[in-house]
Amino acid sequence: MSLRKKQNVKKSSPQSVPSTDQKKGSNIPDDSRTRLWELFNMIEKEFDNIHAENTALKEKVDSLSDRLDLITSERTSNLEMTHPPYPHTPSTGTGNTPNLLPPLELPAHHSSTPLRIIRTSGTNITKKLLPKKSASYVKPLTPECSHVFTYYGHRDGVWDVSCAKNGLAILGSASADNTACIWDINNGTVLLKYIGHTGSVNSISFHPSDLLVCTASGDGSAHVWKYSMNIMERHRIRQDSSGDDKPVMSDEEGMDGGSHDNVTIKVPLLSLNEHTGPVMSCDWVCDGEHLVTASWDHSALLWDAQTGTVVHSLDGHDEELTHVCTHPTQKLLVTSSQDTTFRLWDFRAPLIHSVNVFQGHSKGVSSAAFSLKDNVISASDDHTVKIWDLHNMRYPVASIRQDCGVNRISVSHDHHVLAVPLDNRHIKLYDLGGNRLANLPHRNRKEHLRMVHSVCWSHDKHMTTSPGKCNLFSAGFDSRIIGWKVQY
Repeated sequence: MSLRKKQNVKKSSPQSVPSTDQKKGSNIPDDSRTRLWELFNMIEKEFDNIHAENTALKEKVDSLSDRLDLITSERTSNLEMTHPPYPHTPSTGTGNTPNLLPPLELPAHHSSTPLRIIRTSGTNITKKLLPKKSASYVKPLTPECSHVFTYYGHRDGVWDVSCAKNGLAILGSASADNTACIWDINNGTVLLKYIGHTGSVNSISFHPSDLLVCTASGDGSAHVWKYSMNIMERHRIRQDSSGDDKPVMSDEEGMDGGSHDNVTIKVPLLSLNEHTGPVMSCDWVCDGEHLVTASWDHSALLWDAQTGTVVHSLDGHDEELTHVCTHPTQKLLVTSSQDTTFRLWDFRAPLIHSVNVFQGHSKGVSSAAFSLKDNVISASDDHTVKIWDLHNMRYPVASIRQDCGVNRISVSHDHHVLAVPLDNRHIKLYDLGGNRLANLPHRNRKEHLRMVHSVCWSHDKHMTTSPGKCNLFSAGFDSRIIGWKVQY
């Protein structure tokens, strides 16, 4: 009997014969069962081969796309050099001086006149509509991008990240863990933690010159609070005494919060509570005397930063606001909304303000930002980023299509480069003509593991040339903040 069992085992391979438990309750003959297992193995191998082929094809398509972008940009630059300068953008002699011409060539709405909506087309805009540049135009060099440091300390996703505008090497972050943090950019330690909000902190913005910070929260409020230079001095003393130039933290230590030796602030200088819904975004006006907040209650509010009173209520959006951004040197601001529009508000006239509505996207607008080259850039859930000329916003000068939703974008005022954070964990860099410059490295698990929600460029020009220092920062739902070095 035992000999017969051994012979039966030798007739079939171990891979093709199921276990005794698998045979129980089954009426499938052994031969059919073996054949089914063979077919399943063949199907699995075929799927593996198809996956490998698709991966190779995707890499080939990416390589060809990069080559096509390079060829197109070279041909475009050669063509543009044969045309006269763009008549709407006069030369000012400096690369960072705004070229805004008062008044803007836009049909504006004033508080006493009916609102006019500008319906923009441009879903099929190509590079042929790019503005003509002068013969002195030089195609930007492809930057070298590298990971520098990962900042750990938040216990939930990070909604927003912002750099100080007063020259200090500090970074601010807003997180779903109800806290906002100020970091030392150079070594990644938390200098200060703000815990005054009772809901998710959705946005953070530094005052243009003073030691003030504004944060917006899902608890329906925006808080203005102050940090001190003492936190920087204390940190330098601790750093000198320890002898460490840069703390080394493992991923486990980082996720546990990193260094706990930091200052905590709970009470704000001002609590702005006029919104009736979660406050999604905030920003300071360039004069530093006012700030603006955007909320899910379909409105944005302009505040007096000294008294905490509402100066203007910016109404008109039909759905929730997602973002607000101010111009770095002019009293202009742009609000973005889920109603597929973004609105340009002009407060340069002392007694009256104007607003223009732009319908250039098919889904909600997630963010918009200004450049110092008279551009507004809008990003949307319709997988597009569009670059507009402030002098003629009926058509975008460039339309950039992505594979997924786009979040809070940022423009470098030093190099005029656009950073685009995406839902698929990638970050891409473009010039203001819509040409792709680079993709940030995405390997070795040093990149974001979940959606990238916000990016920001450093405002310190000296940091962009310092070896090993970060000049671009990104924040994602993996609770990480990553510092990148983008070098030309």
